[in-house]
Amino acid sequence: MHHDCDVSYYQNQVPTSKATDLGTGPAWLDEVKSIVGAQNVKATCSERAYYFRDHSSDFIDLEHGFPPDVVVLPRTEDEVSRLMKLAAREKIPITPRGAGTGFVGGAVAVKGGIMIDLTAMNNIVNIDDRNYHVTAETGTNILAIEEELNKKGLTLGFDPGSGPVVSIGGSISTDQIGGDGWYSNLGSMRQRVLTLRVVLPDGTIVSTGRPLDRPTSTFNLTHLFVAAEGVFGVITQATVKTFPIPEAKETRILVFDDFKQASKASMELGRLGLRLGIHHCVDVVKVEQGASRSEVTSFGMLILGFSGVKEVVAAQMERALSVCESNGGVDAGKQAVADFWATHHESFPANLPNNQVYGMESVTIPLDKILSVYYEWRSIALKHGMKWHGGGFNLIPTTLWVMYAFDNSEAGLKVKSAATQEMLKFASEAGATVSAVHGIGFLKREYYPYEFDDPNLLVLMRRVKRALDPDNIMNPGKVVFD
Repeated sequence: MHHDCDVSYYQNQVPTSKATDLGTGPAWLDEVKSIVGAQNVKATCSERAYYFRDHSSDFIDLEHGFPPDVVVLPRTEDEVSRLMKLAAREKIPITPRGAGTGFVGGAVAVKGGIMIDLTAMNNIVNIDDRNYHVTAETGTNILAIEEELNKKGLTLGFDPGSGPVVSIGGSISTDQIGGDGWYSNLGSMRQRVLTLRVVLPDGTIVSTGRPLDRPTSTFNLTHLFVAAEGVFGVITQATVKTFPIPEAKETRILVFDDFKQASKASMELGRLGLRLGIHHCVDVVKVEQGASRSEVTSFGMLILGFSGVKEVVAAQMERALSVCESNGGVDAGKQAVADFWATHHESFPANLPNNQVYGMESVTIPLDKILSVYYEWRSIALKHGMKWHGGGFNLIPTTLWVMYAFDNSEAGLKVKSAATQEMLKFASEAGATVSAVHGIGFLKREYYPYEFDDPNLLVLMRRVKRALDPDNIMNPGKVVFD
């Protein structure tokens, strides 16, 4: 959904009697207004309603959300620093937030306090087309960066489905991937970040290094803040790699009788060393209304993208299509490709028939466990009475994802939670992580012991957290640190 529609939707859920409610207001509210300006502070219930939740379907209504005491929209790094100094002095919880497109409650204020909405810090600071990097403020939209780079013959090389809304700071804080779009072969956001500017919990502003492939002569502090979900500080600016727009790009979609056939072809392409611009394997489920939730009819599909100099593209395409055809794959044609790109940047439908909502799981997983985990997940979902909507995987990074639907009610949420627990436990025992794309947030906190089963590792992680944030004001109640 578009941001404005999202805001309007949640504002309309607030009872009229509470829409303008300020309560008593926190004692430090006037100081916050003096830092960012009263016009950049959201304090009424109606103004804050959008921020009670993120895009997780676990927030089945507004009452399941978490209200921050106040939402602020700083416009400069100095304002962020002053807010952090206030928070450190008064021990106020801080929740950094970008576009709020996560699915694990990572950007909701579970402890109240100040939510820092960084979307007003959205300037592209510099495009260095000789050294191939771009510097942008944390709230800058990914697609907006791409459009400016394209004017100079460059690309960010990062094409997530959430591109029209997601911010670069959020992408970095969750180590986002762009698995179903172009250039997934370049890896997750972690492989692209060169240096960051960060405001620490005490208000100190720090740069993590120079914008080089090897940014420091010692250990790389930049990566400390990548995938940290805002628990160590607030990212205010990022410098990331860019790439020349390839000379040639081609997309092909191959259809197979079933997911196992498509998976076999996908693995063979991987063993050949074909690092394709898109390499996305999908189990396409035909979801029929009125059909039993236990009925699953599907076919396999490979979405392949070839990019580079035209001779390489032609050679890769010839070899890849040959492998697919030998495994029963049939080229779906130009219209299938056009349909794929037409819907690539569309969000999930807000409403499903019969008052159902989507659930989604994604994990990073060993290659040889993809199929066994996928089919076990399907069995678990169906056993719990949920409707299966299929899934798929990528090879770089190796990520398995699935979608299902459950009833948008308390009972449905309990069913979903029980199924999620079984699914993540099974995947972790197969060597997977508990999350691949959106982080852990607070919705997956209860499952982190499945993955982080070395107590000494947790002790080390918590020591780092305490060293940087001794009062635990940075995004408290999240991840594995408190």
